[in-house]
Amino acid sequence: MKTLCAAMFASCLLATSPVAFAEVANLTNSADGANRDAGIAAVKKKLQDACTDRKGTPDMDSFEVVFEKTSENPNVPKPYYVDGKLKCDLPG
Repeated sequence: MKTLCAAMFASCLLATSPVAFAEVANLTNSADGANRDAGIAAVKKKLQDACTDRKGTPDMDSFEVVFEKTSENPNVPKPYYVDGKLKCDLPG
């Protein structure tokens, strides 16, 4: 009976914790760049700004390039296209 009460008490404490109400969102976006590095930097910046606009904390270690393509057209000023995703820890 004591272990049941202790377990219930611990779960109640965990449930009222502010960390328990936090959310993790996976944000996605795309950007163009003159080359691969510029495209990746642009999409990282967009994702980071989107996360901070939502009052979240971006997890830059979770950044991942989902899709990338270089345009065959030589007249395109920013021929490199990048899709990326990033985890964002949102407050509860």
